[in-house]
Amino acid sequence: MRQGWRDTFSHVILPIVSLIVLVIAKHTRGLSWQDLGLRWPSLRSALLWLALFAVLSAGEEIAGKAWGVAAPEPWGTKYSIPAVVTRVFAMVVLAPMSEELLFRGLLYKLLGDTAAGPLGAIAITAAGFALLHFQYYGPEMLFVALDGLFYGFARYATGSTLLTMIFHSLGNLYAAYQRVGR
Repeated sequence: MRQGWRDTFSHVILPIVSLIVLVIAKHTRGLSWQDLGLRWPSLRSALLWLALFAVLSAGEEIAGKAWGVAAPEPWGTKYSIPAVVTRVFAMVVLAPMSEELLFRGLLYKLLGDTAAGPLGAIAITAAGFALLHFQYYGPEMLFVALDGLFYGFARYATGSTLLTMIFHSLGNLYAAYQRVGR
């Protein structure tokens, strides 16, 4: 029997629960969706940040190879087809949506309105984002922290968490491809 439904279920349920908690916190704090950055940036700004994201991603890929970071282990037959589809959906849609709304949406807004200001909010949310990804270590953790900083600066420059969700989804899509596409 193929393993992984319990683990797969946690990849789905945790982002959903965090989205529910986030909506409750949003309403409790009296915040709007605009406060959380749910708006589109200008096309010019989006394209500029997309180009920067491509440079960051390529740089991390090159540095990872130079530092001997192993490619993720392919899932192979570890999971059933429905479990793989569910895991990819959770990686590419649910996790980026919940994590970006939490870190670059709610926490960025709350911290940015304190003495920490926007730059402090970027640093603190990037650190929290990295800690959330505790399954990584060494250079991989550095890459997660750099991604968190990049997403934070993109949020600051564009005011958009929709853009950071797209970047996060693209990065996770590549990670899913590494696990499934081999």
